[in-house]
Amino acid sequence: MSIKQIEISGYRSISHVKLDIRQIAAFIGQNGSGKSNILSAVRYFYRNLTEVWEEEGIFDTNNPFRNEIRIRIQYDLRNILRIVNHNQNDGHKDYEKYYRKLQAVFRKDIVEVELIKYKGKKLQWNTEYNTRQIIAALFPVYFVDAREIALTDWTGLWGLIGDLVKLRYEDMDKVQGQIIQLLRGQDANISMKMERLEQVLNKNRIDVKSMTAKELGKRLAEIIFDGQVFQYDSRRLSEYSNGTNAFNYTLFLIDILSLIKTYKLKEPVVILDEPEISLHIEYMDRLMEAVFDAAGQIQFILSTHSARCVKNLLECEDIIKYDIYHTVLKKKYTQLKKVQNLDRNEGRERVIATEAYMNSCFARMTLHVEGVSELEVFKNRYLKELFPVLKMAEIMTGMSNKVIYNLTSPSRRNYQTPSLAVVDMDQWLKLKKNEKNQYRFSLGPPKEYRMNREAYYYGKKRESTLYLRNRIERMAEGCNFFYHLPFFSCEDINFREMKELIHRYGMSYQMFIWDTTIEGALITEQNLPLFEEFMEQELKTQDYRKVVNVMNNHYFTGSCRLNYIRLVFSGKSDFLLTKKEICQRNPGICPDVKEKLHHIKKTSGWISRWLEFYFLKKAGIFVCMENVFQQFRSRDGEKLKEFLKQDFKELYQLICEIEKRIS
Repeated sequence: MSIKQIEISGYRSISHVKLDIRQIAAFIGQNGSGKSNILSAVRYFYRNLTEVWEEEGIFDTNNPFRNEIRIRIQYDLRNILRIVNHNQNDGHKDYEKYYRKLQAVFRKDIVEVELIKYKGKKLQWNTEYNTRQIIAALFPVYFVDAREIALTDWTGLWGLIGDLVKLRYEDMDKVQGQIIQLLRGQDANISMKMERLEQVLNKNRIDVKSMTAKELGKRLAEIIFDGQVFQYDSRRLSEYSNGTNAFNYTLFLIDILSLIKTYKLKEPVVILDEPEISLHIEYMDRLMEAVFDAAGQIQFILSTHSARCVKNLLECEDIIKYDIYHTVLKKKYTQLKKVQNLDRNEGRERVIATEAYMNSCFARMTLHVEGVSELEVFKNRYLKELFPVLKMAEIMTGMSNKVIYNLTSPSRRNYQTPSLAVVDMDQWLKLKKNEKNQYRFSLGPPKEYRMNREAYYYGKKRESTLYLRNRIERMAEGCNFFYHLPFFSCEDINFREMKELIHRYGMSYQMFIWDTTIEGALITEQNLPLFEEFMEQELKTQDYRKVVNVMNNHYFTGSCRLNYIRLVFSGKSDFLLTKKEICQRNPGICPDVKEKLHHIKKTSGWISRWLEFYFLKKAGIFVCMENVFQQFRSRDGEKLKEFLKQDFKELYQLICEIEKRIS
């Protein structure tokens, strides 16, 4: 393609970036991360390529002592020179002089043009003006920004059409002479008027500057197509919305440039700045299809906030060579990373790519959770009111689904978005029996965590991964943890220490591991008395009495009582066992105890009701009162946070981790 590489230093928020450009280059990221500055730097380069264009506020915005801007663009001339050689070999003599000039100026396939600007001084270039003039002609750049386009007046496009149909200079006089002869032959009156007008011009010593070939081509095109004002579907452009006009304008421009590429010795480049503005998703899909279709003819550089646009790019097959660059602002400077495209082995990821998943590209932070229960917690309005930071995190469900995780994980796709994955302890720790019929645990992190790399780490990273994992594995395999039946409840200090070490180990991989499950984090030893009060109103009277009778008749206290209530609400026991697993390992469990286990389903909505019950109780607000949420908002938030910290330790710890990453 035309532009092979772009390198920018010292321009606004860009300290230094170096980019390889293929058929399509897309810049994604949050507002203010520097995407537009990259496009602006290219625009500044082109505006000054053959003219002088002064501009304010282009120097390093963070370091006032930095007084230098460098913008270097590398062009690939192989296709141009191949066409030149082919035409010469085929005996095309029309542009022989121009061809020889190109071959004399460009002796290599790659040419680098560099702009250097110092404060208060003139621009400097590494190439002569004539070379830059040829570059501007061979590799024209067209900027499309819907906020700057005259959406109801497309007359500027006639210049492109004129470039497409312009005549050779040696043919211009012939065509003009034929037009004059035709007019004079058609009407003697017109001939007389033209002669008189010529006399007036001569008398007043007025002459007319000759048109360029491009200008004459424009005029001829306007005559051939019987007008100058563009319409769409026989209606004036002013009758359509801005989105429709922007869409049609961009498609029309792409088609004209494709013709120019076909018939002219040019390699057009189109820069689209947020093409999604005012576009319906159907138009966005059609626009991206047009971009893909033209990518073999035209090079595209675009900046976007559209998850739809990213989705279309990731769904694109390998025949289109594209790159997505994720931009972030770190320490006030723009930093880029190339996103890992989907390869042929990731067909399922390509199929399920949706806008919802692609939002992870633009988020302040991504929080990967397993399912609806976690989503119910982090979208709880009371919790978000106390911790507004939760509103800034993009929550991705399907953590246990490898395909979804591969598609949205920053570490897998190479996004620079801070992220945290939240999983249950049983994803890492599994209960088993050894040869002596003793219960032991095995450590088994998810497959995407490549632990074989840990042997090559050193320093603190080695301590927090390899050494820590070895210690956990020794504890899991060697310790005989004390437990209570019927639920395999465990208060063993060594067991708690092992799970704490696993938590630390998981954080080395940006993974927060619940002590048991989300249900275990919501039903805790500290809030159990209040939860039992909530349980009385949540369960039907008959069910509640049965649960209470079981606890009283079997003297469930301490961890047994806590495990039983968690299991009633579809949680897991301390040993990470479900109802089915408990019954398999303890077949003698009493029927009345087993009956109510997993009685309340995960998706019943009890989590939202429990959190509302808790917060209103702590805030001293009665449910029967009007506008309870508005009253809650007026309460002392810091005091409520302290309550949460005491009663939901794991949840509070997770929120603190989220705050660290977003800040």
